[in-house]
Amino acid sequence: MNGTDNSSTFADRARAALLAHACGDRFGAPLEFVKDASVRTRPVHLGNWTDDTHMSLYLGEAILEHGPGPLDPDRFGTLVGEVFVRWNHDPLTPSTAPGNTCKAGAARFERERDWTTSGVRESDGCGAVMRVVPLALAYRGDDLIESARISALLTHAHPNAVEAAIAGAWLVRAILETGRWNAVLVEEAIRGLDGPWHQGGEVAASLREAIAWAQRGEDWLDEKTIPPGDGGWRSGSALGLAVGAALRWPADLGLAVEKAARIRGDSDSVACLAGALLGASLGTGAIPPEWLDTLPQRDEIAGLADRLLGLDA
Repeated sequence: MNGTDNSSTFADRARAALLAHACGDRFGAPLEFVKDASVRTRPVHLGNWTDDTHMSLYLGEAILEHGPGPLDPDRFGTLVGEVFVRWNHDPLTPSTAPGNTCKAGAARFERERDWTTSGVRESDGCGAVMRVVPLALAYRGDDLIESARISALLTHAHPNAVEAAIAGAWLVRAILETGRWNAVLVEEAIRGLDGPWHQGGEVAASLREAIAWAQRGEDWLDEKTIPPGDGGWRSGSALGLAVGAALRWPADLGLAVEKAARIRGDSDSVACLAGALLGASLGTGAIPPEWLDTLPQRDEIAGLADRLLGLDA
């Protein structure tokens, strides 16, 4: 938890954030609905990634369609809505365990064409935060915060979901820009959630407990400790559990991702977020080769990262 000092380039770490996100998603997928103690030990047979990666790829396309320059909020919201409609109709989507709230938001946007009202107000599921990595590669500052807010609102209009998306995107970008990962950075995000990013939610409490849990040095994530205590199905616990795992095992991306995935809950979403945080910190060399070498659409994912970085050049 003392931070990371690595010599990999910004571009390599940005690419690693997106690749490790997909690897974590893929590793956690077979464990997602395991509700008993066997989730800690059962073998993982790697298949394809899930909607976490699939929606991230589509979100990346919306960012590219928007192009460089200052964020145009209404145009960006419309573009994200359009790509989510395409995602909802993609023949691959049913096989990636898509979330009901994400599908409902995309369907409402398709009917009404209004990104400001398409999101489900009652849902603070983790679907909004699980896909934020492309935003962190393309945007910074106020544009990053606004793009994360808009992306969340397309599907999840609950304050917790919006706050988690903002904080998650900011953390990935801050790691890339500073080259460090530690509790101090998370505390800075908490100040943002208590201040200008506050949407009326409670995600700051999730991150505070994530720091406290990591400092205790336990061997397994405690699903009930991180508010709201549901094992990552909701946005605050998904981001909090991922932050906890990444703080607890900051120098070992593979171990942190595995620990994040071996929970009774939303294993793939927590693991993909932990992978993104440590990918941004440690670079592609930290991703286990057996994960990277067999990652479906690896070249497409890496290429998307490079194209997104080109917008911020």
